[in-house]
Amino acid sequence: MSSSSLRNLRAGVSIAVLAVAALGAVNAQAQTAAPPAGETTENAVEEVIVTGFRESLRSALSVKRQSSGVVDAIKAEDIADFPDANLAESIQRVPGVSITRVAGEGRTITVRGLPPSFTRVRINGMEAQSTSGATTSDRGANLGRGFDFNTFASELFSGITVRKSAQAEVIEGSLGATVDLDIAKPLDQKGRTLVLGGSLGYNDLSEKMDKKFTAVAGDRWDTAWGEFGAQASLAFSKRKFLEDQWGSGGWNPATIDGGFCTPVGRTAQNPATDAATGADALNCATGVARPAANDTLYDLGNQSTVFFPRLPRYGRFHHDQERTGATLALQWKPNDRTSFGFDALYSKYDVVREENWLEGFSFARAISQNGKPQTAIRELILRNAGTSSTAGINFGKTVYDVAYGRFDGVDVRSDTQHDEFQNVFQQYTFTGKHELTDNITLSGLIGYSKSDYDQPITTTIMFQRPNTSMTIDFREDRDQPTITHGFNVADASLYTFGTGNAEVRLSQIFTTNIYKTAEANLAWRADDDLTIKFGGHFHEFSFDTSAFQRSNNFLVPNLTSAQLLAVTKVVEGFGGHGIKSGVFPSSWATIDYDKFVADQNLYSKTGMYALIPNTGGIRRVEEKVSSGYLQADLKTEIGGLPVRGDIGFRIAKTELWARGYQIGSTRVTAENDYLDVLPALNVAFDLRDDLVLRFSAAKVVSRPDLTFLSPGGSLNLTGTPSITSGNPDLDPIRATTFDLGGEWYFSQGSVLSLGFFYKDIATYVQNQSQQMSFRQTGLPLSLLGTSQLDPDNTLFTVTRPVNTPGGPLKGFEINYQQAFTFLPGLLRHTGALVNYTYVDSTIDYFLADGSVTTNDLVGLSKNAYNATIYYEDDKFSARLSASYRDKSIVALPANNPYQDVEGYDANLTFDMAASYQINDKFKLSLEGLNIFDRFNRQYIDSDRDSTFVYTHTGRQFNLGLQYRF
Repeated sequence: MSSSSLRNLRAGVSIAVLAVAALGAVNAQAQTAAPPAGETTENAVEEVIVTGFRESLRSALSVKRQSSGVVDAIKAEDIADFPDANLAESIQRVPGVSITRVAGEGRTITVRGLPPSFTRVRINGMEAQSTSGATTSDRGANLGRGFDFNTFASELFSGITVRKSAQAEVIEGSLGATVDLDIAKPLDQKGRTLVLGGSLGYNDLSEKMDKKFTAVAGDRWDTAWGEFGAQASLAFSKRKFLEDQWGSGGWNPATIDGGFCTPVGRTAQNPATDAATGADALNCATGVARPAANDTLYDLGNQSTVFFPRLPRYGRFHHDQERTGATLALQWKPNDRTSFGFDALYSKYDVVREENWLEGFSFARAISQNGKPQTAIRELILRNAGTSSTAGINFGKTVYDVAYGRFDGVDVRSDTQHDEFQNVFQQYTFTGKHELTDNITLSGLIGYSKSDYDQPITTTIMFQRPNTSMTIDFREDRDQPTITHGFNVADASLYTFGTGNAEVRLSQIFTTNIYKTAEANLAWRADDDLTIKFGGHFHEFSFDTSAFQRSNNFLVPNLTSAQLLAVTKVVEGFGGHGIKSGVFPSSWATIDYDKFVADQNLYSKTGMYALIPNTGGIRRVEEKVSSGYLQADLKTEIGGLPVRGDIGFRIAKTELWARGYQIGSTRVTAENDYLDVLPALNVAFDLRDDLVLRFSAAKVVSRPDLTFLSPGGSLNLTGTPSITSGNPDLDPIRATTFDLGGEWYFSQGSVLSLGFFYKDIATYVQNQSQQMSFRQTGLPLSLLGTSQLDPDNTLFTVTRPVNTPGGPLKGFEINYQQAFTFLPGLLRHTGALVNYTYVDSTIDYFLADGSVTTNDLVGLSKNAYNATIYYEDDKFSARLSASYRDKSIVALPANNPYQDVEGYDANLTFDMAASYQINDKFKLSLEGLNIFDRFNRQYIDSDRDSTFVYTHTGRQFNLGLQYRF
């Protein structure tokens, strides 16, 4: 967003908020009085029967108002009727929360600029971990601490609470927020409950129908042994949809991977004469003549300041995903003093995905792999991309992107990747509460959760047409370049599948996360104004991952043209549905996955397809945390003003044991431990019945990502060559946080609030990347195996996590919510929710050359807003929501040479929902996700802003019918 746009946005938000607040003040006397400030959260929630969107907003607002800390909540509209089809989509309406979408659905959340790994998620009061996979451009499988919300059906939950400030009694580990997900409880219902629902979905890109089914059944009984309640739910959905995208595979300077083919007569001839490839004084390769001696294009393009896409390509993805979820909640209250509860949650998320690409492969390879030095530049136009501010050889120089280029000697590859993965999550919690006396209450929890992420199939099959011509034209659209090829790309007989011209990659990964938790709490109500709480918590967390791969991806069968034709098919109908027609062939030859698997007995794990352990992906982390807290909840008066809040501290001892394999297959273990004392203060001043002032301060800690803690490392010889290692000696991320805010509840179900926050991040963890040749790493050359990578001229990205000094993070939130009941006619059924968040940070990072730079926190969007307008009467309900987040960094430094960052571009997405209550039992609903089919764009380099990925999944609509008894 430009600075002028930002100024206009701020001005517009300020004027709108002030105007609506004034209207609210004028009409406040006509509204029903809001609940008194002293009412407890628990009582407020119990007294509200949530039966619609407006009532769900009021219920959630009651939770926010009565909290002593900074809290936001979302409540279900009714049983099995969460406000959105995806949990992340609901959470993004909370001020300060932005989401990252993968395959068109919300996957992870960012809170106040802090990425997903800094947010703790609890389900039914117990910390949990959920993992799913994604495409390579979306950073693949989540093996960190971030929580993937897309693995769960939203219908399983009744409420979400986002705690942005720390309390001593809430488990530590969050720098951004603690998010509580809760399933519905049977004793909260009036009696027997039965809800059945089904829906059909339609996606306008795939033009396919999907289905979803939900069911909830429960009852409660009053008996001689007390009150009993039981409730079970089931949710099932299945989706098949497409994703179309342009991808660059990253951008590299021309001089990387050996540079382009030199003109005739150059004394430093590139490539050198090689009869096997047809390279000599007059030819770059067989059938590819060298540029003429007087050619100037080589000198124009072959510079470190000129950047080309590594893998210029378009692709079509086929997504097939299935979710199954179930819950069981049991409650028993033998008397008024005692209650017990048992909650079970099961979720299974199955995905089959196939990616079909057609790409210019030579731009990403050195001469040892018949790469860039065999490619000749025939035409070239450059785009001035400004001055580079990245430390290194290009610093202060003008840099360029290719705007148009025509090349000979390009190997054009058909690339098919087939992924199958599954996440099975299960959790069991047992809770109890007993009033020992009128003033002393004992409570406890015992829990177990397990998340199994299995990706048994990650298969990439590539074959190519060597030494052909290709044009790339960005002049009309940098996000959708026009690409042409020198042959019929749909004719499989024109390709070659054999040694040097094909590749088969097979890999597997299996990850298990297990939590075991026990805690006990005692609360002593000394009087009506003071409650003392203390308790202990212990959890044991284990992260275990194993991986397998082929020992040599370049060992492939040599197929004849007839054999290749028998195991290929044609991608058809590409373009014209968001991707412009004519920018790329509408059809191209690709592997027929099922036929190739059958023909090659691909998963026999024998012969050339035998799998070996990928030691870099085998790691285990065990973390034991023992903690205790002391907290005082109090109410008093200061200067005649009612004051409520809590003050206390938490002590946490973390013990870490980690195991991994060093590069070279030597198993190593490491241990680490640290102690944190974490004070916390939350104070709320009730300045008036409708005006609350809040202040919070705390010391917080967030533990390093799991993948960072392995003492081992991994070596990747395909794609971008890289070396990655862990660091078990990392310190956690520690910070001191402050919040100051005011909330004006000017009418029922309405609020206008402003909050400021500041986080002094004392330590941070960064993946430091350096570019170097393999020989410079000091590792034995034998590890290169048969990859044919040049140990001296092929750059490797060497990455290791390190602690950095960190820096401050600061910002503010504006939140406005109101039901327009004061308006005349139908307008009295309308309302609005609007929030805006600004976040700024100055974090120090190490660059590849060892220097230090200051930039935004990874994952932070400086500007974000959400807006919803709605209409709701006794029969009809409708709402339209918009969600915006600024650009954000996803990697710093970038994984490609001489560039500073990779990131997501700004994004504005619109969703809608509508329902009609046919009668007391039946309700018809319609939901729409990304209704304007907004593309997601990823970029590389903050100066050049080159397109990394440009992708979309189409509009999604769901039409449903619900029966309620």
